[in-house]
Amino acid sequence: MKYLTIGSMFDSLRKRLKNSYNSDHLHTSKKARIDGFDEKYKMHQTMIAIQNNEQETISDVDSDEEMGRWNLLDGNVLSRVFHFLRDDLKSIFRAALTCKHWQSALKGYLDISREVDFCALGTKCSDSIILKIMSDYKKEEITSLISSGTGITASALEEIILSSPSLASVDIRGSQLEDLVCKFTNIYASDHGIETRLSKLNKQSLGSGSDATDDCDKSSDASMADITSTALHSESNSKSPLEGVISETRNEADFSPESGLDSFPCMREWGACMTKENVVPPVTRKYEVIDHYVIVADEEEVRRKMQVSLSEIHSEKLNVRRSGAVVSDMEIPEAEAFKPTKSLGYEVIEQEVYGIDPCTRSLFLDSMPKDSDLSLLDKHIFIEEVFLCTLNKHARIFTGTENPPMTCDLKCVFKKILKTALKNGDRTTLRLCRGVLTAMVDRPKEKYVAYRKGLGVICNKDGGFTKDEFIVELLGEVYPTWKWFEKQDGIRALQGNNNDPAPEFYNIYLERPKDDADGYDLVVVDAMHKANYASRICHSCRPNCEARVTAVDGQYQIGIYSVRPIAYGEEITFDYNSVTESNDEYENSVCLCGTSDCRGSYLNLTGEGAFEQVLKKRHGLLNRCSLLLEACKLNSVSKEDFTELGKAGLGCCLLGGLPAWLIAYSARLVRFIKFERMKLPAEILRYNIEEKKRYFTEIDLEAEKKDAEIQAEGVYNQRIQNLAITIHKVKYVMRCLFDDPKEAPPPLERLSPEAVVSHLWEGEGSFVDELLRSMAPRVSRKRLKNLKTMIHARGSFGPYLQETKFQNSLKWLRDVVRKLRSTYERRHDAAGDLIHLYAHTNCFLRLRKYEKVVSPPIHITSQDLSPKYAAKLGSGVHEYRKTYSESYCIGQLMFWYIQNPDPDVLLAEASRGCLSLPVVSSFYAKSKKPSQQLVYGRRAVKCMLSMMKRRPQMPWPEDRIWSFKSSLDIVGSPMLDAVLDKARVNKPMRRWLRRRSKVSRGRWGSRRISS
Repeated sequence: MKYLTIGSMFDSLRKRLKNSYNSDHLHTSKKARIDGFDEKYKMHQTMIAIQNNEQETISDVDSDEEMGRWNLLDGNVLSRVFHFLRDDLKSIFRAALTCKHWQSALKGYLDISREVDFCALGTKCSDSIILKIMSDYKKEEITSLISSGTGITASALEEIILSSPSLASVDIRGSQLEDLVCKFTNIYASDHGIETRLSKLNKQSLGSGSDATDDCDKSSDASMADITSTALHSESNSKSPLEGVISETRNEADFSPESGLDSFPCMREWGACMTKENVVPPVTRKYEVIDHYVIVADEEEVRRKMQVSLSEIHSEKLNVRRSGAVVSDMEIPEAEAFKPTKSLGYEVIEQEVYGIDPCTRSLFLDSMPKDSDLSLLDKHIFIEEVFLCTLNKHARIFTGTENPPMTCDLKCVFKKILKTALKNGDRTTLRLCRGVLTAMVDRPKEKYVAYRKGLGVICNKDGGFTKDEFIVELLGEVYPTWKWFEKQDGIRALQGNNNDPAPEFYNIYLERPKDDADGYDLVVVDAMHKANYASRICHSCRPNCEARVTAVDGQYQIGIYSVRPIAYGEEITFDYNSVTESNDEYENSVCLCGTSDCRGSYLNLTGEGAFEQVLKKRHGLLNRCSLLLEACKLNSVSKEDFTELGKAGLGCCLLGGLPAWLIAYSARLVRFIKFERMKLPAEILRYNIEEKKRYFTEIDLEAEKKDAEIQAEGVYNQRIQNLAITIHKVKYVMRCLFDDPKEAPPPLERLSPEAVVSHLWEGEGSFVDELLRSMAPRVSRKRLKNLKTMIHARGSFGPYLQETKFQNSLKWLRDVVRKLRSTYERRHDAAGDLIHLYAHTNCFLRLRKYEKVVSPPIHITSQDLSPKYAAKLGSGVHEYRKTYSESYCIGQLMFWYIQNPDPDVLLAEASRGCLSLPVVSSFYAKSKKPSQQLVYGRRAVKCMLSMMKRRPQMPWPEDRIWSFKSSLDIVGSPMLDAVLDKARVNKPMRRWLRRRSKVSRGRWGSRRISS
């Protein structure tokens, strides 16, 4: 009952706010987030006018009953009420004056406040106004007062201090009241305004912003000032009024005070932040050391994919590219002579490494001196070249210990830096280091800590490494992609939750350069069980090395090469460029590289709306079905197809041995991928600018355009990658079923007119036969017999089938069925509407089903599983066999751009309504009284028409009366016809459904239903 009461109060709040204020208030407050000054001035004037009793016409309608209801809310919940609506502060303030519920809420809120902040009132604010505001607070609860920058006098402040027995601290920074410091020991000049200054710093330095910042309002200058002017900016018993709204905004429960990691609520505005959820002890895995690649399965095929095939003019192209000229947009393979790796224990060492999150880095920047002669670049260099190196030298003492600490206090690290700077006479480092050490003392509640990353690799060579120097080859077990994804499916099956990510961050794709003579292809290198020290190298958003595919002794390998000089003691890093489609996984993968270019996460999010806009608009399910049907119908490859594939870098290595229809389909997909590459930058740019406007007042449009191009190129490469993986999976199934994959028949074929009549009208299992069997329990035997006789007489179409005659027969059957009396358990009217849809469907497709394939077992150990599952399943080896269903291939081909363990199930779900029409039995209830949601009425018809018109390629909702086959055999719909004809969905068909006459009405309880 407690939750119901709170929910009803929130509903009351929303309704009253909606009814009381027009949209002008919303526009005004939105302006305040960008401009700030005008709105702050207006709020200040409004507050003074009200405090001077110029609003005497408003009556006090507060009641004990209302206070009783609002006092049920604790501090945290009440904080959410105010701050969830903080973007419309003027409306909240006026609501407190015009609505008794809001007055009660405000009074209850003031009763639990712990801190009062008068910063935004300005120097013109009089003592009477401040004393009037203070009179509304419960003074015995106030523990902190901030009056810096106000015009309060010493006498007024002394009166407030004497009347507040629990007051522990008073901030008078910037005021002329220093004489009170001697009289009251709890008065100090603190460094308030940290959040505001840092917000300005982030605005000035767009390049150092994090992609994983929070959605809460970054215009703290305007919005937080408005809250203070209305006496709403206060700290309650719940530690901070914004804590609730942060978890609401990001759906993250880890910003709670008990986590002990976030010291104040606006930390996410400073950048991505480590939380209790993120701090998971990294497992120091043990692996078998190898000095060459170990192929797991399909050895001959994998060796062919790793074999180098250079073109005759390769050297010429490479020389031209190195000279700075552009040859093509494809990667050109680089042939390298064999080079020995840097020796472990001498030139490089493995040790425990620590890092800082973007939030801690921003905390460092805010703690450093604000002198004009210290540039932001100086501070970046200090953090990256001095602090991080000293941190990891200090962390060596934890290497080899049983339980290395998850966090490292940084005071001792900065003291080491200070000692070295004093010895060397480095004044810049001295000033920066002293600034941070002083802030550590002045701001004890904030967390100056580094977090453990696990074992990493450190340069141990005197003099370090030079630019473009070979460090090590990244070795591991090599999987063909289909086998690798079998393993991932097995891991998810053992974990019992497909949404839980597998720990797959020790693998990397070895991709053949697209300019190789045989074209692009890829395999997976997994360094989980068998590897070398390269697998210990950590990620960085601004790395000193890169992973590069090079040709060595006729075989492609992944080499780690330095991209700049690396100093002794510096950690060796490269950019993982790993991607995820899960926003939760992206948010939880906080990066600890500590560089100025840190993205906030060591993963790249590819599931963002902007990246999918072109795909959703121009490459829906029916579009893909049309492309596949066209390729299957032709079953041949044109010169244009080969040209398109060649331009994308796809050659015989990937396409060799495939049936013609699959190569033709791949060419059509490549055309779409190139079309998307052309259109995507504008979509990404629009999305990025809208996001940046929420946080920054100035945006560099040219820089944003370049970023959009880079992101679009990343999406293009991922599309090509997913297409190659899809081809691998489908080719493997075909190899298992056919001696030669080229003999695999096309998976789609269009039904002939005779086959359509057989499917809908004649024979056992037809649509009409299913209709009659569904009707049988619900109509009399005599009526059913008469209906069968009429259908049989109408169904003599003869050897020369006329499509118009067959369509008229379906319309006749529609009218006959609709005339039957409908009830909630026999919706003849719904069946008639379904017949109408079939009558206006011209193209029916048969989905060819291949035989099932059960793959050989793959072995999974506890080390492959997520930590929380490893203990449950034990230390043994588990076997998993992947079963490829009869519809797996067509499901994978239709969803080529994602890798789902059950694409056939995904296809059946996505086809509901748009590709596969409902089964007629869904309109005849099997129970005596079905649920009310399964009634076919005006809402269901309206929903159906809306989906046809506005979202013709999207599946129909599941919470309606209709149901669908779980396994697809024959599909077809008016929406598919529209895509094939490149036209809109049939207007006369939709008009008839909208204007048809009503039928006999059934009843639901005391309510009449109709359609």
